[in-house]
Amino acid sequence: MLLLRMALRNLLRNRRRTLLTGLMMAGGFTFFSATLGLSDGTYGSIIDMFTRSRTGHAQIHAAGYLDRPSLYNSIKDLDRVERTLDGLKVVKAWAPRVYSPALAFAGSKTVGAQIMGIDPARERRAMRLESQLAEGSFIQDKPSDGVVISARLASALALKPGDEFSMIGQAADGSIANDNFRVAGVLSATESSFEGPWCLMHIDKAREFLALGREAHEIALVFTDYRKAEADAGLVAAALDDPKLDVEPWQVTQKEFYQAMRLDKKGGDISNLIIMGIVAVGVLNTILMAVLERTREYGVLKALGTRPAFIFGLIMSEVALLALISCAAGALASLALNHYLSVAGIPIPKPVSYGGVRFTRMLSAVTPLVFLRPAYTVLSAALLVGLFPALKAARITPVKALGSR
Repeated sequence: MLLLRMALRNLLRNRRRTLLTGLMMAGGFTFFSATLGLSDGTYGSIIDMFTRSRTGHAQIHAAGYLDRPSLYNSIKDLDRVERTLDGLKVVKAWAPRVYSPALAFAGSKTVGAQIMGIDPARERRAMRLESQLAEGSFIQDKPSDGVVISARLASALALKPGDEFSMIGQAADGSIANDNFRVAGVLSATESSFEGPWCLMHIDKAREFLALGREAHEIALVFTDYRKAEADAGLVAAALDDPKLDVEPWQVTQKEFYQAMRLDKKGGDISNLIIMGIVAVGVLNTILMAVLERTREYGVLKALGTRPAFIFGLIMSEVALLALISCAAGALASLALNHYLSVAGIPIPKPVSYGGVRFTRMLSAVTPLVFLRPAYTVLSAALLVGLFPALKAARITPVKALGSR
C-alpha cells in the first residue's frame, strides 16, 4: 500500500506529463483494438462468405479421398454417419454430396464436365448455393431431370434454361452412365463459387445416373461457430470413431486460401507491433525524465537506508499503475469504437461479391481477444521499458545522486 500511495503521488506531481503519456498509451490501445476488431470482423465475413458458398466449415470424406478423388472411394455407411451428425450440438447443418466427371454434349458441341449431386433441402439450410443463380430456377427438392449448370458450361454448350443436353460417364458398377437432362437454371459467371464446367443435380438423380446406391463422396458440415472449426472437426471425428473416414476443417480443405489469409494477417500484426513500439518509446522517455528529475530524492532515500528493491518497486509501480489506468481508459474507448464499427462499419469503395454474397462493408468484431491482446501488449511494453529506468535508479549511489543538479 505504501508503494501504491507513493507511486500515485509521484504520478500526480506532474499531471500534464502523466496525462499526455496516459493518452498516448490509451490511444495505442484503442488503435490496436480497433485494428484487431476490423481484422477479425472482416476476415470473419470473408470466411463465412467463402465457406458458406460451397465448402462448409468442415468436410467428411472416405479416407484418402482428398488426396486422390475417386468415384469408388465413397462413404459407405451413410446412415450411421447421418445419425451421428444429428446427435452433435456443434453441427448446425450438414449436406451429403456425390461427384463424378462426365462428358456433356448438346448438338455438335461436347465438353468435359463435373457432376455434383446435392440434397437441395439440406444445401439450403447449410449453404448459399441457390443465391448464386443468375437465371432460371434451382434444383427441385424431389429428384427430376432438371439441373443447374455453371456459366462456363452454359457458354461452352450454348445452353439456357429450358434447353436439353446429354451426359455420358462411368458408373460405379462398371456400366456406361448416360442420360438426358434439362437446364433448370444457370449460375452467375461473376458471383458463383463454381467457375469450371459444373453440373449440379439432385443427389438421388446423380446416384441413379452413377449407380452409387445410397453412398456419398462428401458431407459438408456447418458448425455453430466457424472459429472453432478445427476443434469441432476433431469432435466429429471422435464421435464417428471410424478410421475409414477423414474429417477435415476448412483450413485443410482450402489450404491455399487459409495460408494467404494468415500471411495477410501477419502483415497487420507487424503494423500493430510498430505502433506499440512507438508507444513504448514514448513511455520510456517519460519514465527516464521522471527518474532524472527525482535523482536527488532517490539519493536521499538511499542515504536513509532505503533498499534498492524498494526504489525499483516504486518506479515499476508507477509504470504499472499508469499502464493499468491507460488500459482501462483505452478499453472503454475501444468498446465504444468497436461497437460502432460492428454496426455501421466502413464502406468498401469497390464491393466484392462471391458465392452470391455481396461484401460491401468492413465490420468490426467485438470479442474478448480484441481487448485482451492490446491490454497484454500495452502492459508488457510499459513494464519492459520501465525496467531500465528502475534499475538505473535502484543502483544509484547516494553521493552522486545528492551532488546532481
